[in-house]
Amino acid sequence: MIKTQLVSIIISAFNAEKYLVQTIESVLAQTYSNLEIIVVNDGSTDKTLSVLENYSDKIKIITQANKGQDAALNNGYKNSSGDYIKFMDSDDLINPEMIECQVNSLEGSDQHIAYGEWARFYNADYINADFTKLDNWGNMNPVDFLTSQSLGPMLQCGIMLIPRIIIEKSGLWDERLILFNDTEFFTRALLNSKGIKFSEGAKLYYRSGLLTSVSVQKSEKHYISTLLATDLVSRHLLSKENSKRVRELIGNIYKNQYCDMYPRYPDLLKLYRIKVLSYPEATYELSGGKYFLLLKSLFGWKIAKRIKNILYNLGYSPLSLIVSSFL
Repeated sequence: MIKTQLVSIIISAFNAEKYLVQTIESVLAQTYSNLEIIVVNDGSTDKTLSVLENYSDKIKIITQANKGQDAALNNGYKNSSGDYIKFMDSDDLINPEMIECQVNSLEGSDQHIAYGEWARFYNADYINADFTKLDNWGNMNPVDFLTSQSLGPMLQCGIMLIPRIIIEKSGLWDERLILFNDTEFFTRALLNSKGIKFSEGAKLYYRSGLLTSVSVQKSEKHYISTLLATDLVSRHLLSKENSKRVRELIGNIYKNQYCDMYPRYPDLLKLYRIKVLSYPEATYELSGGKYFLLLKSLFGWKIAKRIKNILYNLGYSPLSLIVSSFL
């Protein structure tokens, strides 16, 4: 087993007091000992800093004014020394063997990225997270991996372990982005690597369903960020391979975002529609629960989506059972 490389685990934390202890404890429990743990407190206004100070003898704490996740991760990286880098959110968990499995899977390579198993969990119930094997859990070249699913693979930051040399080549996190930033960053990193080394037994528990999570935000500025990030992703991919499979993926991502945003922000919708029409290879179709699919079959997806939004605005009552079918 390879035990010599220093691994830097970089965590961004903003108002993270509720789950931060659990995250840090999962990192401290690693069977791989040559670790550097850096937590960047991104201008938190809750007790995040107090939580971190309880671990001051075990982790490196950096505090900055609130500048966003990308700036926090970049700050952590600039203060790191690891041969391999893992970025993490402040509410996710990793199993004790994750780093050891991923370091071993790389076998000393600085040209591949280690990718582990992942599963969502809700309401703190991580014990029952379902790690059902996916088709793309295996060694793959970059473009094969990125086009392995209709909307692309899961690119959540804690799943991957990245050699420092790849980050130096591909660049840091784009601080203009507030959403879809992980997809942009990891697409860029992957395309500057020789591909994925799958790490069986390296598990990320991805906390989901938080209403305060950036990934569920639906403001106009979040969709603008997503549009910019997708434009960058398309540029990265097409410069590597301008093929049907790549254009289908890009078109699917634009169309998914267009459908998700509809009917809000009409001016932004026009920009998204132009993107969608530029990729006729797209195969994405908006789906949902049985009531949504019925409405869609009768009236088309746009009217069905408008009805869905009206029901949401009514607060689920007295039609909560129907609305739940849309989720």
